[in-house]
Amino acid sequence: MFDKRLMQLVPGVVPYIIASVVAKVIALLMNVLVILSLGGLFGAMGTVALVARADGSPVDASIAMPVPACCARYLASLAAAILVRAIAIYLAQRAGDRAAYLAKRTIRQRVYDKLAELGPAYAESVSTAEAVQTSVEGAQQLEVYFGGYLPQLFYAIIAPVVLFVCLIGLAPLPAAILMMMVPFIPASIMVVMRRAKRVAGEYWDTYVDLGGSFLEAVQGLTTLKIYQADARWHKRMNEGAEGFRLATMKMLGVQLSSITIMDLVAFGGAAAGIILAMWQLAMGAIGFTGAFAVVFLSQEFFLPMRRLGSLFHTAMNGMSAAKTMFRILDAPVLERGGAELDGTGDVVCAGVGYAYGDHVVLEGVDATIPRGSLTAIVGASGSGKSTLAGILSGRKAAYRGTLTIGGVDIRDASLDSLVRTVTLVPSAGHLFEGTLRSNLLLARPLATDDELWSVLARCRIDGFVRASGGLDMKVSEGGQNLSGGQRQRACVARALLRETPVFIFDEATSNVDAESERAIGQVIQELARDHTVLVIAHRLASVRDAAQILVIDRGRLVEHGTHEELLAAHGAYAALWESQASLESEARDMADAAEREGEPTVAAAAAGQAGRPVASTAAENGWAGSGMSSFQVMRRMVGLVSPLLPYLLLAIALGFAGSLAATFLATFGAYGLVDAVLSSHGLGVSLAAASVLVAACGVVRGPLRYGEQLCNHYIAFRLLAHVRDLVFAALRRLAPAKLEGRERGDLISLVTADIELLEVFYAHTISPVAIAIATSLVMLVFLGSYSLPIALLALAGYLVLGVALPLFSSKLCGDAGRASRDGAGAISAYVLDSLRGLAESIQFNGVAVRSRDLAERTERVGAVDARLHRRSAAVEGLADALVLALSIGMIALSLAEARSGALSLPAAFVCSFAFFSSFGPVLAVARLGTSLQGTIASGARVIELLDEEPQTDEVPDGAGARIDPGHFGGASLEGVDFAYAASGEQILAGVSLRVPAGKMTCISGRSGSGKSTLLKLLMRFWDPTAGTVRVSGEDARRVETSSLRASESYMTQDTDLFIGTIAENLRVAKADATVEELDAACAAAALTDFIARQPKGYDTSVAELGDSLSGGERQRIGLARVFLHDASLVLLDEPTSNLDALNEAAVMRAVSRLRDAGKTVVLVSHRASTVSFADGFYSVERGRLS
Repeated sequence: MFDKRLMQLVPGVVPYIIASVVAKVIALLMNVLVILSLGGLFGAMGTVALVARADGSPVDASIAMPVPACCARYLASLAAAILVRAIAIYLAQRAGDRAAYLAKRTIRQRVYDKLAELGPAYAESVSTAEAVQTSVEGAQQLEVYFGGYLPQLFYAIIAPVVLFVCLIGLAPLPAAILMMMVPFIPASIMVVMRRAKRVAGEYWDTYVDLGGSFLEAVQGLTTLKIYQADARWHKRMNEGAEGFRLATMKMLGVQLSSITIMDLVAFGGAAAGIILAMWQLAMGAIGFTGAFAVVFLSQEFFLPMRRLGSLFHTAMNGMSAAKTMFRILDAPVLERGGAELDGTGDVVCAGVGYAYGDHVVLEGVDATIPRGSLTAIVGASGSGKSTLAGILSGRKAAYRGTLTIGGVDIRDASLDSLVRTVTLVPSAGHLFEGTLRSNLLLARPLATDDELWSVLARCRIDGFVRASGGLDMKVSEGGQNLSGGQRQRACVARALLRETPVFIFDEATSNVDAESERAIGQVIQELARDHTVLVIAHRLASVRDAAQILVIDRGRLVEHGTHEELLAAHGAYAALWESQASLESEARDMADAAEREGEPTVAAAAAGQAGRPVASTAAENGWAGSGMSSFQVMRRMVGLVSPLLPYLLLAIALGFAGSLAATFLATFGAYGLVDAVLSSHGLGVSLAAASVLVAACGVVRGPLRYGEQLCNHYIAFRLLAHVRDLVFAALRRLAPAKLEGRERGDLISLVTADIELLEVFYAHTISPVAIAIATSLVMLVFLGSYSLPIALLALAGYLVLGVALPLFSSKLCGDAGRASRDGAGAISAYVLDSLRGLAESIQFNGVAVRSRDLAERTERVGAVDARLHRRSAAVEGLADALVLALSIGMIALSLAEARSGALSLPAAFVCSFAFFSSFGPVLAVARLGTSLQGTIASGARVIELLDEEPQTDEVPDGAGARIDPGHFGGASLEGVDFAYAASGEQILAGVSLRVPAGKMTCISGRSGSGKSTLLKLLMRFWDPTAGTVRVSGEDARRVETSSLRASESYMTQDTDLFIGTIAENLRVAKADATVEELDAACAAAALTDFIARQPKGYDTSVAELGDSLSGGERQRIGLARVFLHDASLVLLDEPTSNLDALNEAAVMRAVSRLRDAGKTVVLVSHRASTVSFADGFYSVERGRLS
């Protein structure tokens, strides 16, 4: 499996791959030299186990053992070979690691840069989750391909040839037989390759789907909890995890079948070579040195190919990821011209149209926007206004018709020219994780602090910024730590730093308080004096002074003119205007009636201090590391195995048997060699018996390993699915309070890559450690039966390799494993943040900056990984050197025992062979000190999440009060203080308010003043630091959580939509809702007309994050959920911010009907037309309530 295209992507890896192969071959040659030197040393010393008389007759066991003068020469060659081999092993691994890193860095950068080049249209090729996983984890998967598979591929071809050449002169027939059997391993790989590719593709697709589902769930977890749908989604996540487990087991089945065949060939072939060598030695056809070399080197013929087979299946995962990469890299990019736009000219639309698939949102729009003027676009939500803005700004390129600026079609203009000409401020602009300064400087990198403060002041956000730490205040991913209004004002301020001829404001102040909106409106008026300004607005009063108003209805431009002209025409605009006026008048009448009935409209003032609204980062939110040691982490991880203990014991038993088979394959060969050269040796094993035993060991090793690995991986993948279940349960428990500021990309990394790394522990650590201990004990007993000093030396060797070395290497690595995993999570978060804000990066020419930053982050994490890899390579070389040195020590001790008469010479030879062959299980443990670093770090990250305490403890059913929906008693806050735990800054102080049952209470105030916090306290997302929140007369902390959720509906500022259909999104609020109930909810939310216009009705697909819908359509789906839920207490946070006058009127009348039906409504809004519907009114200002 060699992919030329992948090699072409990373041509720089070739020298490192060649260097790795060369180093591997040198290490192999040194191993041959060691074996031949040992054989020569035994021969020179005249040992019975190594020497035959020239005439081929057996040598008597009583022969003397002289120490020849050439002994020093053999020892020197052994020492030199061991040293060179250790260095070669180190260099081979380092070269492979360097090739892997270079490939990962290059491919990740290529994929990210292509996604950036595609712009927001990348979603047409891949989902955001898949894009993140492909550029981060997919690139990581290809490390194995470039750093392991490719060097091993070439080495596996060369190694058998090298061994054949070395052995052909010493043992021609065994060497030929071994060489002939080698091709059976690649043949077995080829047999399963086609199926393996298909299964690996299914595995990667399932892996990506799991990550995508998880990202969706985390992004919408607040909404899921509001409607108690998180349990349903949890079940769905578990089903996805189980599907992934089955896909993994399916892939494992293919892999283990292939490996079993390879083991049969490798160990069976080695057994055949050993048996043939023994009999040829007995017949005098070959010398003892040749037979000795065949016994020790026979497995080396097959190990490179077998290792290639193991890497093949791992590399297949990377190849599956590569298919997604190629799909991204091959995605067509809109061809743009190189013309320069004349921003001082008019903007002209001619026959402009746009469609999302089959859904046409714009058709035949003809309009002229004069330069240096203020033009407004109005119309019902979903009519196509934002789509037109997206076309003009270059964000939606697949439009029909022509759109020119200064006579130049924007298709013919370069992207750089377009972004220098047009600046768009969308209703939901993106802020990147970092500081406010870094976000502002994206628009003008060389701006001074004075310039930054100036635009902040113009947008009425400078006071908040000064109180929150100044320009270097932290901004979390997507600006989650800011209120909706603060985010909007920050985005407007950033846009004002750009000096472009054309500005588009798309509902840029929909969540801003009235005072700030007026200030920004003045700024827009000032801009229009010498810029072309296009404003999309639902609040018609804010655009009545526009030089021109364009009215769009259902994708068509139906009217244009001034405010007065359009009113006189009595058309669509007049209908919108009259509806808004009627709404405000109706609301005033309701307020007057409420006053006459004696309902208070103002509550008493409460003292308090101003404070920052939300903790800004995950760390500030109390998300702290556990500080657990590696041993504590492993103990916690082992604790999860107890339900699967029978499978673990079976795995250990099978692995133990297989390990003994591998060890005694060579040991029985030693018995055969002794019997072949001695007339009597007293060991009790004849040549014929040794041959049978060698054959048996060779045959059973493969099936035993298959059984062991199957059990181990069954345990591992069962536990990984269980851990995912625990993680999502923890997130449900922690949401939303403890997830504020937590980076979503990091969470994707945790639930996918971190949990997948735990497989190393469960499948390749627990049972191998037990197997190593059991095998070592058996070998100690076996060696001790011949000689206690030999057993003590073996014990020392096992302890050095299996205990001291892993502990030493673990200490040597320090916290590099944790830094590596945290770095990988941070890169995932950075990529996700970058993709979410890709439109902003393109608009402000920040793509190159983000790309360089990603490269720097990859370099930093790569430096940590390189440190780990260096330690790993050093340990690998040291372990190999120790094995050879201990083996030579064992030979020396055995011969010394024989010279002293404490041990027979044949027994000394067998002991040396057995000890040399027994290191396999212990070597597996020796590598754990470095290979487990990333796994333990991932385990710690998972355990820290599981151990995190929620902000509020849920009250289980039967443990608290229940709310009777038939006798709902309103809600209240009594002397409430509130501060976010991390910052300690006061948000609310001494707040008391009463929400009467069956009434509508409105809460208003400046952006960031704490309005939304009040609603979250009523929902008990947080508990107050002092005071009491009561719902229906009960302390919310004592109400059963299920009862509290059933009694409340909460519509947040940002409506969370999920990939699926409109019906599925609506049924988040009520899973078993009938079509009639959906109809009623949609009618109340003014959504019926929209649904009717869709060819598939409720089955219309909803894209990721609802990107195919307008802001108003998304908001109305959120409102429909509220109506569908039919709760006693309805909490609405800016429910009409993205709605036009007609839909606002319909929605507010529906909300009024809810109140009239006895529902209790709490409304947060900046709109006067919305506020005036309320029966009671509160204003929040800097933590004070009035």
